[in-house]
Amino acid sequence: MSPWLLCSLIVLVAISAAQPVDTDDQKNNLQRHHRDISTELLETTTPPLLENDPCLSHYCPSGRECAVRSGAPVCECAQKCLPHRPVCASDGVIYPSHCHMHSTACSTKQRLTQMSSKFCTKFSKSDKNWNKKKEIPFNYKMKNGSLVDGRNLSNVQSVLVLPSLEPADFTNLLNEIEDHYYGRDECSMQEYEVMKDNLLLYNHAKLLTDNQGKDFLLSVMFSHYDKNNDGHLEKDELEKVTKEDQELTNVINLTSGCSLTSIIEFDDTDEDKKLNINEFSLAFSKLYSVSVVTLDKALEINQVSARLGDNVELHCAVTGSPIPPVQWHRHGQDLAVLDQEDVRVYADGSLYLTKVQLQHAGNYTCSAQRNPHVVQTHVLTVHTAPEVHVMPKIQSKRPGEDAQMFCHVAGEPFPQVQWLKNDEQLKIDENKKYQIIGNGTSLKIKKIDFADTGAYMCQATNTGGLTRDISSLVVQDQPTTQSTTNEEHRFFAFHDTGISVYEPTTCRLHHHILGTDIIPGTQDYVCGGPGVHCSWGRAVSILNRYIYASQPNLDRILVVSTIQMAVVDVVGTDKVPVDLEKVVHLDQLWLLSWRNKTDAGIKTVQVIRDAGQKRKHHTVHPEPIDGQFDMVTGLFLPSSFEEISHYSFKYGYVTHTNQRGLYKLDLENLRYTRSVDLTPYNCVPEEIQFSALYGFVFMECREPITNKPTGQLIMDYLTDAVISTAPTLFGKPYISPDSRKLVTFDRTGGGATLIVQEIKAHGLEFSFDVKTTLNISDITFYPSQTTHSYDLYASSQNKEDLLFVNLNTGKVEIITGVGIASPLSQWKNPARPVTTAGKFGTFLATPSDHALFVINGHSRTVNCEISAVAKPSHIVWITQKYH
Repeated sequence: MSPWLLCSLIVLVAISAAQPVDTDDQKNNLQRHHRDISTELLETTTPPLLENDPCLSHYCPSGRECAVRSGAPVCECAQKCLPHRPVCASDGVIYPSHCHMHSTACSTKQRLTQMSSKFCTKFSKSDKNWNKKKEIPFNYKMKNGSLVDGRNLSNVQSVLVLPSLEPADFTNLLNEIEDHYYGRDECSMQEYEVMKDNLLLYNHAKLLTDNQGKDFLLSVMFSHYDKNNDGHLEKDELEKVTKEDQELTNVINLTSGCSLTSIIEFDDTDEDKKLNINEFSLAFSKLYSVSVVTLDKALEINQVSARLGDNVELHCAVTGSPIPPVQWHRHGQDLAVLDQEDVRVYADGSLYLTKVQLQHAGNYTCSAQRNPHVVQTHVLTVHTAPEVHVMPKIQSKRPGEDAQMFCHVAGEPFPQVQWLKNDEQLKIDENKKYQIIGNGTSLKIKKIDFADTGAYMCQATNTGGLTRDISSLVVQDQPTTQSTTNEEHRFFAFHDTGISVYEPTTCRLHHHILGTDIIPGTQDYVCGGPGVHCSWGRAVSILNRYIYASQPNLDRILVVSTIQMAVVDVVGTDKVPVDLEKVVHLDQLWLLSWRNKTDAGIKTVQVIRDAGQKRKHHTVHPEPIDGQFDMVTGLFLPSSFEEISHYSFKYGYVTHTNQRGLYKLDLENLRYTRSVDLTPYNCVPEEIQFSALYGFVFMECREPITNKPTGQLIMDYLTDAVISTAPTLFGKPYISPDSRKLVTFDRTGGGATLIVQEIKAHGLEFSFDVKTTLNISDITFYPSQTTHSYDLYASSQNKEDLLFVNLNTGKVEIITGVGIASPLSQWKNPARPVTTAGKFGTFLATPSDHALFVINGHSRTVNCEISAVAKPSHIVWITQKYH
């Protein structure tokens, strides 16, 4: 039983004990109860059963129970224990359970260990007064779910009570919990099986020169152990073998409590206290050791290819006689215990992956359950159909003019790109009438004439298929008034006096929402009334339809319609809402409320569902952690990867103050699935970035308390296994929208360093680094003009400069004359944010102290300055498409 399931059982216990349960409910399945509770959406009030009880998540060893002292959970000697299995202790007393024995040891401050039952029998015979010397403190017996003294189990404190379970089921549950958490003091069946397997491996290496089969090995072992050659193995013979062979002793000691004589205790079927050859062989008949497990050399590596969204079934080629049970691993993690719907290991040994995503790509290994040395590796490659987008969709030109069309391609593996005209490949002649830029990102046609009218196709091809998109060119003497572009970009600027909407080409003001405006349908002001400056936490767009903007000082979020250019909804939140994150494929907006203005304490997480729908919105809390809502310090969700259609992330992460680890968050069901321990890496996550390709999670790590950087860590998104660490790579990671570049931004005393790396299937490859004296404030990615990837722009906090970095070539440029940023920023926002308009957007925008600057990213020049804007803080781009 996993600790997570036990925790859920404890919560279930509290609920079951607090409410009457009828006969039908008693027959309900425990797992169904757990599912119903864990997936229930919890509103803003904490359920009374989960409030302020630290013992719900604090476990004590056998014989101790949790109590709250000065607000903190502590383990004290147990006052009551349930009877379980009789335990013979080293003081000669037979206790009703391990709990009773350990409770007595705790109370008397002596060490007690479990002995064989014969020990207590001998003790009682040798000392007639032993019963008088030791009073057994507990003597309860189960009878119809009650104790013999008539008290029902539900009335006994510090005992887990499950009224829906029958007494036998209850006892089995206690046995499972006790075995899992407290262990056993004698040789258990599981330890015994492991010991026998270790014996086979050891003796195979020591006694055989080649692989002569398991039966032969067992006969050699039996002869080796049968010291008097009488055809039987007796206890003294096995003890002698152990004493004479120190290496054998070391092998046996790998399993606590077991010895070579355990074979007699477990497998003496005729109970004559010795083993014959048949009993000895039968004892090892169901083991799957190296001597019987085989794998065809040609099958050690199995290449598997799948399309995005396919179901994949993998079968293990490791065989044996009898057929061994199989284990599946990825990055060392056992996939059978992963507990994810998209990754399942079945009883027949097959691994089934449902609706594979790019994160599923990578290596999967299988081996026999008790022999990890014979391994088959399945290398899964996930490919996607190419994605192709052209701009403009249609354009009209006069003869003699030049025409240009743009193409953006994505796909895995990255496709080959071609330009065609009317289904025929373009012929590049000596006159260079057609000019293809980069690797097909743009097509220029010089001095067009009527014959150039036609459908120009950008075509992309990879293993996933072939995709085209068409840009139509019409050449005529009187061009139509139809725009040469089919997308219109606008940006919303949030500032001290309200929200302003601009068109970037002409820098014309479209609309202005004043902070003193009354929100329609309410009596509330946009920013709190006359004389009150607007204070914006974060702002994000949803489906280019709405912009959500947090107002920390007013404990609410405004919803702005990008079409109406007006505030259309107000959503109340927990205190001081700041951070906003969107999950596009689930149509969710997640928010992190600081609860104070200094970002010094623990925070709360809330979710707005159907964020892009026209409806009245409200927040819900996800399932609490350890019975507490107020436990989170950081919320990290995957960005929206618009490069790859139908791609979706299922999980995010949250962090706690100074805790070296994470909680994994199921985004759809709003619940926590498991915890990730990063203690071995001394990592308190400061920043987390997700790669859509290959399922990498990049993490900036710091020490607890001191906040000293401890480097960068790469984790597998599917299994949460740590893949690699870079203890000397410091700084905040940024991932390009196509998931092919990782840029790590490290502030230094004299400026900053940008480390650029390529994201490959096997990990990271260093490209180059850039050292600059600029005090960088913010970073954004801009679509490259020469590749189908992205370049980088960085803003300066205290200079009138922007830094441009070509992430393909390493070329660096400085754009000057963009004003000085405001020296003050609120809510941990960058002093000078810089944002782009999307993959076909020409412009970037960045604020200075009292102005907005629009930059042409193609020419890398200032397009315009919009003055008299009061302390702008956020810029959100909106793309309106026309068909």
